[in-house]
Amino acid sequence: MKGRVRIRGIYATALTSIFSSLSYEIVQQSIEIAERFMQEINNSPADITIKDFEDDRGKIIVMGNGIIEEDLHSIFKYSFHWRSPIKLYSIIETEESCTYLNFKVEPCLKEGIVTKPPYDGKMILGETKAVSKYAMVWRGKGITTFSEHIRDEEERLRLLSLSSPLNRKGYNVKWRSNAKYATLNELKEDLERLVMKYENREFKDQGEDFHLITLSLPDKLQLDEVRKSVVDTVKYHHMLKLSYNREIDSLEKNKEGSPGKLLEALISDFMKIEHIKANGKVIYLRGGKVIEKEVNDNGYRIVLRREFTSNGILDGIGKRIEDGDYDIVEYNSNKWYQIHKYYSGIDNSLKGVYINISTPPELLRGKIRYLDLEIDIAIKDSETLVLDEDELTKKSIYMPSSLVNRTKEVANYLLNQIRQNGLI
Repeated sequence: MKGRVRIRGIYATALTSIFSSLSYEIVQQSIEIAERFMQEINNSPADITIKDFEDDRGKIIVMGNGIIEEDLHSIFKYSFHWRSPIKLYSIIETEESCTYLNFKVEPCLKEGIVTKPPYDGKMILGETKAVSKYAMVWRGKGITTFSEHIRDEEERLRLLSLSSPLNRKGYNVKWRSNAKYATLNELKEDLERLVMKYENREFKDQGEDFHLITLSLPDKLQLDEVRKSVVDTVKYHHMLKLSYNREIDSLEKNKEGSPGKLLEALISDFMKIEHIKANGKVIYLRGGKVIEKEVNDNGYRIVLRREFTSNGILDGIGKRIEDGDYDIVEYNSNKWYQIHKYYSGIDNSLKGVYINISTPPELLRGKIRYLDLEIDIAIKDSETLVLDEDELTKKSIYMPSSLVNRTKEVANYLLNQIRQNGLI
C-alpha cells in the first residue's frame, strides 16, 4: 500500500474508486462510501486528506505526506495543479518586508507556522507550534482544544487525560482529527516527541505537502464515468453538483427528469465569463447576451453577443475598440477553443478573429467557466498569428504533460483548419 487516504466531499465516490485502484489504503470512510464499496470502515489515521476546496468546490485540496505527484497528474490529466512551495505547518522566518519567497505574509510575524499556503499570493502565519498528524503543542496558557471533527464527549475526555498534565506545565495542546483513531500509547509517545521538538526547536522536517487542483470539465466528466461504475450517475453530475445538490440526488435516485433540463436552467439571458489562468488567477471577462443556445442531455452550445464601449485595443488584433463594437463567440461543451469574431458597430464589418484555446467550458448559474491554456491565435487582415507560446512554456509548471500536449494538438489543428479553409 502507498499510503492511507481520507477522502471527503462531492468527488468522494469517484476518488475512492480511483485511489483504491492505485493501491492507496482508504481510511475513515463515511458510512455511505463504505456501503457503496462493501467495505468495513477502516479507522486508521490518515496520511493524506483529499477534500473539496471550501471557497470553490470546483477545486480539490490534497494535503499530507506520502502524496505521489505523478498519481495526481494521471488522475487529473487536464486540470491545473498548484503545489505549494512552502509546506503547510512548516515554521518559517519572514523577511523584513513581511514576505517569504516573494509571497506576502500576514500577520507580519518574525517567525511562525504556515496555516494557509499562498495559493492566492498571500500566506497566513500563526504562533510557532510543534505539529504531528495527531496534535499541535506550544507554550501558552495551558489549555486543550479539539478539532471540530472531534465532537464525542467521551473521546474528548480520553484525549484530555493525556493533554491535561502538559496543560499544567504551561503547554497548549490542540488535538487533530486523526487523534481519535490512535491508541493512548501512540498519542502519549507523540506528545512527548512534540514537546521535545518544540523545546529543541527541531522544526526542519515539519510540514505537510499541499496541492490545490482546479478541475477541468473533461476531468469532471471522467470522474462521472468512474462514479457511474459504482452507483447511478448522470452525465455532468460533478459539474451540476456545483449549482444543484438535492436536484441531482433526486434525479439519480428517482430516474425522473433529465440533466438537460438542469443544464438549460443554468443559462440566463446574460452570461458572465470566468477565465481561469494556470496559476489560479481568475479573470472576469466582459459577459454577453445569449443569442443562440442548444442544450440536451449530452451537451450544450451557447452563442453570446458581447458589446463594447470605446476603450483600448483588441488583443492580438491591434485595432481600436470603438463604441458599438461587438463580439460574437460560441461556447461549446465539446470544443477546446472559442472563436471570437469582432465586428464594427458602425458598419458590421469584421475587424478580426481571436481564437482562445481552453478546456471545454463549464456551466454554472448564469456563468461560463473554463481553464485558459495560454496559447491563442489571432487573424487580422488575412494574417495569422500564434500568440503566447512562451507563456505556455512558463505556465507548464501548473499543467500535467497530458494537458500541455493536448494544448499543442488543438493549436496545430486550428492552424491546419485556417490554412485549408481560411477563416474557421
